Amino acid sequence: MGDNERGIPMTKARFALLLAAAAFLGLFFAAAVRAEPPGGEGEGGEKEPFVRTVPPGAQHGWVFECTAPVAGPNGTLDCDDPFPNNEPNIVVDRSNPLHMIASSNDYGSCCDEYYTSFNGGATWSTGNMSVEDPKRTGSDPVTAIDVKHGVALHASLNYKFRPDGEACDGDVVVSPSHDGGLSWKKPAKVGFGNGCDLDKLQVFNDKEWIATDNNPASPFYGRTYVTWTAFVSHSGEYVESPIMESHSDDGGEHWTEPNEISGSNGSVCTFQSEGSAGQCDEDQASVITTSPDGTVYVAFMNSQNEAIWEPDEEFEDQYLVVRSTNGGRTWSSPRFVVAMEDGSRDYPTNADGRQTLTGYQVRVWGAGNIVASPTVNGRLYLVFSDNRNGTHDVDEPVTNSDVSIVTSTNRGDTWTAPSLVDTGAGDQWFPWVDVNPVNGSVGVLYHDRGNSNGPTYNTSLAEGQPGSFSKTVVSTAPSNPVLSEFFQAGVPGCELCAVFHGDYIGLAYSRDGHANATWTDMRDPSPFTAGLFSQFIYFARK
Repeated sequence: MGDNERGIPMTKARFALLLAAAAFLGLFFAAAVRAEPPGGEGEGGEKEPFVRTVPPGAQHGWVFECTAPVAGPNGTLDCDDPFPNNEPNIVVDRSNPLHMIASSNDYGSCCDEYYTSFNGGATWSTGNMSVEDPKRTGSDPVTAIDVKHGVALHASLNYKFRPDGEACDGDVVVSPSHDGGLSWKKPAKVGFGNGCDLDKLQVFNDKEWIATDNNPASPFYGRTYVTWTAFVSHSGEYVESPIMESHSDDGGEHWTEPNEISGSNGSVCTFQSEGSAGQCDEDQASVITTSPDGTVYVAFMNSQNEAIWEPDEEFEDQYLVVRSTNGGRTWSSPRFVVAMEDGSRDYPTNADGRQTLTGYQVRVWGAGNIVASPTVNGRLYLVFSDNRNGTHDVDEPVTNSDVSIVTSTNRGDTWTAPSLVDTGAGDQWFPWVDVNPVNGSVGVLYHDRGNSNGPTYNTSLAEGQPGSFSKTVVSTAPSNPVLSEFFQAGVPGCELCAVFHGDYIGLAYSRDGHANATWTDMRDPSPFTAGLFSQFIYFARK
């Protein structure tokens, strides 16, 4: 879920234009939500989206808006309004390589934005995703396609605001579509939120993920899994944030009771805010993957391993992984994957006190994802980014953020040392990994500033095997986050810099071997202010 940082005051003329557009589109702006993330600042726990009333005639928030064509090697999927979109996800139908569904945070509506294509990305049907009720805001969009039951399932956070701006009842919901993603029904509630920001007890769910086991040979074929982080606070004070899981065997109509799966491991979870010793319950950014034999894996970041905290630092993250061999009924204890260089003195901080990159203000973190080989049981890949090759452990860090990959061949019990995906200089961040089912090649999508760490970034795809990747720049024009129409930092020297451009981007291979990429792009000139740039979702197929 994304930040809505308004930064420095707009000029009167530009503000009038924005208000006029907002009035025409029925937009209103909401206040902030804060959930203290594990590891302190920069980990992705704040929720401050733009919000718009549900359009007239919408069914549970769902409404078709427009059709977006992608004529060239790149194209924007956003054809609805001039307001920002970020944090894209994409999934490809295992039974039809031309059918895919993408989604994003939409700051011009109450809801997530969906984008559905049946022709390999040549055209996209786009609109607003369904929500629980008209008072809800949708965010953190992720979609799965359940081949067995013939249904698309979209997971989202749904929450509401009190008049004083406090966020309340952050639920995890799943919306079904029975026509391949062209229309969406009212969502089912999977994870139940409770309370508002400063209540004696608040459970605010965050960063959910969804995946379906689509292997007909799997004993759990057609089972869909959802995971998320349950942020628990008492009167606004952080208590814990374990990873939860629920699953469905009937196309998302019914879901199991949520179960805490992040478990305990006293050797890697030594720090405790509250709770039992060894409990790994200060977590974030869970992602699911399934292997051909039906084993399901969940990787997540955790900040409780004091052994990896360096002197005068705290809350450096580690990646952990848990697995289930019985379809999510029971889970292993968490296994250590890798330690990250992302502690309290490893990155510069932006106007919001969140980790950023040198010369930028956009919020970044080290989260990536895990993926299982589609052909080899037990082979796993995990990507992340951190500042191990920059200037870190100092009061004024300088970034050379790199994307790294680690591999396991024994079901996550042990992992290789990290290796670079891109050996070039300059910052790289927001990695996403997938495996080409045709040839077993590994693909990693990521943002890339280039050797000079200049003001713009491109989006690149590295393909090959760990230790031997070949890079392709998939974006056909650079993005400019230092001259942003929205989310402005308002700090000296970077007044117009964006503080937010989502928390992840998306990559998915289709069964015909094509790579399908979605990312947050900032190349398009703003319609409101000359010289500034908008924020939209772009797509490329390679």
